Amino acid sequence: MHSAPRLTASPDAPRPGRQPVQVARAATLLGLVALLLAACAPSGDAPRVGVEQLTEPISFYPNQTGATWEYLPNGARLTDPRTSVQIVGPTVVDGEVWVAWHARGRGLDETSYRQVRADGVWLKRQERLGTTYTFDPPLREYPSQAELRVGGLWTGKTTVHISADAGKQDLTLAVDYTYMVVDKRKVTVPAGELEVYVIDFISRTIDENGAVTEELTQQSWFSPYLGDVRLRSNQVLVGTNVSALAPQEP
Repeated sequence: MHSAPRLTASPDAPRPGRQPVQVARAATLLGLVALLLAACAPSGDAPRVGVEQLTEPISFYPNQTGATWEYLPNGARLTDPRTSVQIVGPTVVDGEVWVAWHARGRGLDETSYRQVRADGVWLKRQERLGTTYTFDPPLREYPSQAELRVGGLWTGKTTVHISADAGKQDLTLAVDYTYMVVDKRKVTVPAGELEVYVIDFISRTIDENGAVTEELTQQSWFSPYLGDVRLRSNQVLVGTNVSALAPQEP
């Protein structure tokens, strides 16, 4: 009997980042921040994906309601349960209109609230497994379209307000972050051969004395008009419903 084929992505995944530094105070909630910044963690739940036919062209940074992507960890079997990410649509958060994204599968059930602006993509809040993370100011996940090029660099500082256990646990942390586009290359994943921007991400958690208590270093792949091809959690794209409507990049 032959075993099921395994998923592979080329080139190989990057080396893992530095190990986090233990913090005596509020260690549990700091661990939650690490999970948040690491993005989608694997899970064993089978995905429930209802594919929708989109009726409007996808933008450079996809933001259209109904857009859906499916991911698997590099090295997983193609028959394994997948993580599904879907754009749910506009909603009001703190008096402003943000677009809700829902990620589900492989133990994950997370809703994120984003805005696509002229100066990039901004993340306001994430809700995951009873814990809410609010970024003040919002975290800039991507730069303007013109700034997304090899050598492009953008940085920021934010305060993360964390509320867990129905508000019984609250923590506020200072975080600074850096994104840098280190390469543009063709990669082969189960979704096809794609041209992607390779983006390095570094985040640092800062304590009240200004000392770095935790650092994460990760990498992702992004393809314009298509979306994330490789998540920072080392899951790669295996399927999507947006590529048929994607215009050719100039």
